Parts: sequence; C-alpha cells; structure tokens
Amino acid sequence: MQKFMVASSKNGYEIYINMINSHAGDYLNRRPYIITLIKEVLDGVELEGSRLIIEKDMGREIGTTDILKTDDSDYIYYAQALKTDVYSRFAKNRYPQQSRMLTMIFNQDDEGNYEIQDLWIGPSSPAFPGDEYETGNSKTYWQTHALAQNAKMIQSKSITKVCPY
Repeated sequence: MQKFMVASSKNGYEIYINMINSHAGDYLNRRPYIITLIKEVLDGVELEGSRLIIEKDMGREIGTTDILKTDDSDYIYYAQALKTDVYSRFAKNRYPQQSRMLTMIFNQDDEGNYEIQDLWIGPSSPAFPGDEYETGNSKTYWQTHALAQNAKMIQSKSITKVCPY
C-alpha cells in the first residue's frame, strides 16, 4: 500500500490516503487541489471511532459534484462501475453542478490511525444498495438522486434501465 500522509488529528492520529487502491486515491489523482481542502477541514479536528463520515460546508464553491437530485423528467440508467459489483444510478445528459460541500469517509486501522477511504465534492450520501456499507435509507435516497453521466468509468455490459434494487 502506498500511504500518502495528509495530516495529523488534534489527538495525535495520522491521517492518510492509499493512493493506489482506494476511491479516495482515484478521486484525488483527478483533483489534486482537494488536498488543500482536506487539510483545511482536518485542522484541529479530533477523530474518534472506527468509521467516520465528515461532511463540511467550505463556505465557498470548491468544485463540482456528481451527485444530483433527479425527477421524472430524467432518463435514468444503472451500471456497475469498473472493479465493482454494485450498481450505481446514473442520469443521462446531466452534468456535475457547483458545490460548497466536501465529504470524507475514514476507517481506523489496526494502529489507531485513520485512512481516508473515500472522498468527494458534494453532500454526504448513503452507499448504493448492495454495498457493504448500505444503510436503511440507501434505497430511498438513490430513488431520488443519481450520479451525473460519466461520473465513473462503467462496465458497459452491465448497463440496464431496470432498477436492480
């Protein structure tokens, strides 16, 4: 694992990103300026718990989010992102929108330090149905939200108009 040290928490834990094998690493590789935002959010923060989600309004537009609210006029399709078996919901011909929010998901490792497993510009959202971190409101949330077209590389053979969940 290639660890990229991002910061230290106020209570002394190291915070890092696995740049090779994580969603956070993939996202950061495409948007390297986010490292500055991560440091801004984590400055003076104490981390506790085995899994944490931090959603922060940065007070200014920081980029675009792929998570969109949908309605009956949207053309919706489902597909599996590369290297996953979970279906994501996509809105065709919809594009990312400006956002002030930054969301990060942390998991504590065996040494007590924190790995940022996933991060994105946009509001916190539950995992897709079928994901290991699916919540009780995952299905409800993703019935009214979708990812912008081309938000993720997908497995073309998995595309379907029929909701798989």
